[in-house]
Amino acid sequence: MELKPDTRISCLGDYLKVIEKLKESYPISHFYGNPAQTHFLYRGISDQRYLLLPSVFRIQEDILQADVDSPQSVIENDMYLTYGSEKQILCSFIREASNYLSLRPDQWLQWAEYAQHYGTPTRFLDWSSNPLVALYFACRDKKETDGKVWLLHHSNYMRLAKSKFPQNLQNRTIQDIASDIINGLIQTTPENPQSGYPILYTPYYIDTRMSAQSSWFMLWIEEKTPLETMIEKAKYQMDDIIENQPVKLCVVKKEPSLWHRFLIEAHQKQSILRELDTVGINEKTLFPGLDGIGRYVEKKYHFDYAEATNHYL
Repeated sequence: MELKPDTRISCLGDYLKVIEKLKESYPISHFYGNPAQTHFLYRGISDQRYLLLPSVFRIQEDILQADVDSPQSVIENDMYLTYGSEKQILCSFIREASNYLSLRPDQWLQWAEYAQHYGTPTRFLDWSSNPLVALYFACRDKKETDGKVWLLHHSNYMRLAKSKFPQNLQNRTIQDIASDIINGLIQTTPENPQSGYPILYTPYYIDTRMSAQSSWFMLWIEEKTPLETMIEKAKYQMDDIIENQPVKLCVVKKEPSLWHRFLIEAHQKQSILRELDTVGINEKTLFPGLDGIGRYVEKKYHFDYAEATNHYL
């Protein structure tokens, strides 16, 4: 099966129009729509080459190291797990943050969520239920590089992920499974799952920033590989949405449709950020507080020659 190209967008209107078409073609259910249920989740990345992989598992580019037996042996250059284990990283955060957070030492999942929120490498990957938030993060940085937004069909993905769970976990809540995964880093537990797709859940919003960004967490179970390598991309890709094409309901099929991708070319990023600002998506709303206000004012008045001259081309 051939992998279709990403949908290129040049403005906010194009982006939202395609999402609405996807909602029509890939509904949550044939029979009813639950307005309280999350339809799609989104993740924006500033460099389209970045993989869907938690920070703690990321590696830098392979490096060559001189060796007696092999003068140019390639070694894997882990970004975070070279000097310590995942458990050591989390315990280091707990030790340093204990004076600031009133959590019990055994609340491992809550500690890990705080660690993720405050920048410590973990096995979580951030998603958002707000498409505008994801688009903002795809355009925010690396202005010289194309960005990308991943769209994930929430219920179809979780249906597939749950089918891969071990039998003893089939009837457990996602929150309980998440606790088992994190507990398994600290201590051996019989319920800790050893394989399967990453799980999705909504964490408790521990501050206004998570609420403003409509945060969701994707939690890796055991495999330390990107999500793209776990799912057969062409097999689960949503069809392109063609103008004036009749709506076709695709939610019930043998292989559930999972994802779609949007490509944002580098030269479009700044203009899209300006559009997002007009609808209230900017640094001061996504990062409430003085630091967000400061960055908002800086970005608002930052002069970009390419952006300025583009209006006259």
